[in-house]
Amino acid sequence: MLRSTVGGLIALMASGCTERDSDLGGSRSFERSVALEDVAETSANVSLGDLDGDGHLDVVLVKGRHWPLLDLVLMGDGAGGFEPARPVGDTPDRSYSGVLVDLDGDGDLDLVVSNDDPDPKVVHLNVGDGHFEVGSTFGLPDWSTRHIGIHHLDRDSLPDVVLANRTGDDSGLNYVCFGAPQGRFQDPCYGFSRESATTITAADVNGDGSLDLIVPHRDGGQGHIYLNDGSGGFEDRAPFGPPDAEIRAAKAADFDADGILDLAVIDERRGPAVYRGQPGGTFATPVPLGETGARPYAIEVADVDGNGRPDVIVGYVEARPVVFFNDAPTGFVPVEFGDAEGVAYGFAVGDVDEDGFLDIGMARSGARNMMYFGAPG
Repeated sequence: MLRSTVGGLIALMASGCTERDSDLGGSRSFERSVALEDVAETSANVSLGDLDGDGHLDVVLVKGRHWPLLDLVLMGDGAGGFEPARPVGDTPDRSYSGVLVDLDGDGDLDLVVSNDDPDPKVVHLNVGDGHFEVGSTFGLPDWSTRHIGIHHLDRDSLPDVVLANRTGDDSGLNYVCFGAPQGRFQDPCYGFSRESATTITAADVNGDGSLDLIVPHRDGGQGHIYLNDGSGGFEDRAPFGPPDAEIRAAKAADFDADGILDLAVIDERRGPAVYRGQPGGTFATPVPLGETGARPYAIEVADVDGNGRPDVIVGYVEARPVVFFNDAPTGFVPVEFGDAEGVAYGFAVGDVDEDGFLDIGMARSGARNMMYFGAPG
């Protein structure tokens, strides 16, 4: 069975990925848009999920990066409109990612936020109506954490958190903090790899039923796949990507419908590409996606047009974002949308205006955060 994240745990669109709803139509254009803020700041990510249980998708904007800002919540009305933004908490911090997940098992979505040093990494517990209280912290404040993922990595029923730390060299560690009761994570955490990384992808690479961890190297080094021993141990590894990789992120999906997971990656120097999965947990030589000449900075995977094949969304530095529609067997067809302002940092996909077509939320630094509404092409 293909597995690339924890089913039933994370909000359907919380981290950008989405399962396809059979009632949704095929989005092939994104002409209509709305700015989620009036100002352009240093945003890093966007998440979608129903925070108050009213059946409508809401938006979380994760902001700060190296400069402290307040993360924001925008409650959706189901028609593409939003209430005025309000802060998640009272303390500005240097946030990079926020995962919406029912961490404490009370039936609503909580928010797990990764922060760069010197800020703590924070669990915000939802009180039930989309307002949050600080529940706990995890890891250490001095970790240079970028993105996190929430997954089931061991044999218990508690969600675990994976932290990608960008150290610039291989002197630091990336960590797993295993789950603890009451919406917390264990201390100390388990340092399992030394690559300087901005994201870590969880996927069952070798088909043994356990999620492995793919750690692309961000700063000119060798990335690796760390194989899960079934109990959350990651002692065995195999190289992934070039020995001088500058990969910001990787997303796992079966792009060619052969039953084996593939990887879409964005290498800042080489551009976006797809690594086809092979039997035995290895990957073929990457196939480039497009030739824009711009530096890719954000990636997401979703079946945007509803043809049953996952598409790839790529954002760039001061260039228009692109949906690479998976029109197999003819290959990926690039369609630009939006404008070329700022730097793309994150996407989330969901039917925000409930018209049957998937929409794309986009977080940017140096430009306003946007929602692009899908329509037939």
